[in-house]
Amino acid sequence: MDHAVAVSGEDSAPEQAKSSAPLKPSANTAIKCLKCDKVYIFPADKDDCLAHFYLEHRLVIADVEEIALLEDYLQYWEKEFQAHEFEQYCTTMFLDQLPDGKYSKNEKYYLLCDILPQDYELRRRLKEQRLSKALERHQFELTDRNFSKECLFCRTVIKGLRADYLDHLFDKHFLLVGKPEKLVYVDELLDHLEENLNQLVCLYCEKIFKDRPTLKEHMRKKGHKRINPNRREYDKYFLINYNRGPAAPTPRKQHHQKRRQASASTSVDLETGSVDFDKHLARPDSDGEHDSDWSDWAGDGEPSAIKCLFCSHLGESFVDLKKHMTETHNLDFDRATSSLNFYQRVKVVNYLRRQICMLRCVTCDLHFDEPELLAEHMAQELHCGIGSKASWDKPEFFFPYMENDGLLCVLDDSAGDEPDADVVRIISEDSLAQINKDAESLSLENFKL
Repeated sequence: MDHAVAVSGEDSAPEQAKSSAPLKPSANTAIKCLKCDKVYIFPADKDDCLAHFYLEHRLVIADVEEIALLEDYLQYWEKEFQAHEFEQYCTTMFLDQLPDGKYSKNEKYYLLCDILPQDYELRRRLKEQRLSKALERHQFELTDRNFSKECLFCRTVIKGLRADYLDHLFDKHFLLVGKPEKLVYVDELLDHLEENLNQLVCLYCEKIFKDRPTLKEHMRKKGHKRINPNRREYDKYFLINYNRGPAAPTPRKQHHQKRRQASASTSVDLETGSVDFDKHLARPDSDGEHDSDWSDWAGDGEPSAIKCLFCSHLGESFVDLKKHMTETHNLDFDRATSSLNFYQRVKVVNYLRRQICMLRCVTCDLHFDEPELLAEHMAQELHCGIGSKASWDKPEFFFPYMENDGLLCVLDDSAGDEPDADVVRIISEDSLAQINKDAESLSLENFKL
């Protein structure tokens, strides 16, 4: 197996991350490639940098969007990879394709993820640093009385607390940006909104208008005097998003339940700096018409509907979807996947999504020209199954085939995913030799096609 851990650097990883000075939140952070001399400027070049890792060095960083202080994370690993090869830290995978998609047998790729305890601890400490920094800034913004800024809509200059400015926007212009006790980096948020308004861009739908009066009338009539909660770029301004996820490794099902509990509103104790996610602080001067809870989103809630694996039906819940597939397609999903672990079910779902999209039967791989013909064939031949293991047990199906696939978000709730007695679900930080069976599924042997 080509998954190895460099023992010499593991104990020092958390301390190095902790002792290093945190990067300032600027737009001009230079990040050197982990393996070559190419330099990227973050955050503007983040996507180009990650693409370079994959195309030039065959390196994929797992859950990269969830990494706090990504610049610090990359700087740490850049130092480590100066003296070590990818194989010493990364899971090695063999795929039958080149980075550009062309066929090539047994091409080697590398996956850097938190299965490695050193990487897990680094990510955890960076998340703590980000939270601590956000809490410090939040407390300053709530108490600083030296704030001064001209209103986004009128010429009034508001001085004093940032809360006074936000109250002015709501009371005089009915613009609800967010509750002061739940916001952080308010100055940056207001500058972003001001830039959009100066460019005649609607704050909610982001359409561009010919002049300011037309824009203001549009926002008034459409109820667009608010920011769009579906835009991930606004997540950084809401304090609740800085403390998602457990602080220690937990079984997958427990972790899934904690993520759902993290959707509660946030308040901060100014004496201790602690976060209470159970309290909802409402505006005393707002009514139901203007005070909606859109401002307190966590950014990754449960899917509202789940698409069927074989047709366009949308289930209101996982239970509803499984009932539909049993009655309509004669597939008992729980029974068909009862012997599979979580990662295998992920591959099954992505395989079925791809087959249906490519108009291929999931069982016999027969191709059809029309979706109706495919559906008729699968119904008549009773081919609405999960296919053979040889078809879906491939590394390419670890990655979602359909964007924002709600079914992948609820697989944890399905039966049959209880850990066996001999399966290690939590990686011990005290024993580097212990790699759980889920990690073993990423090994060289299982990744050969």
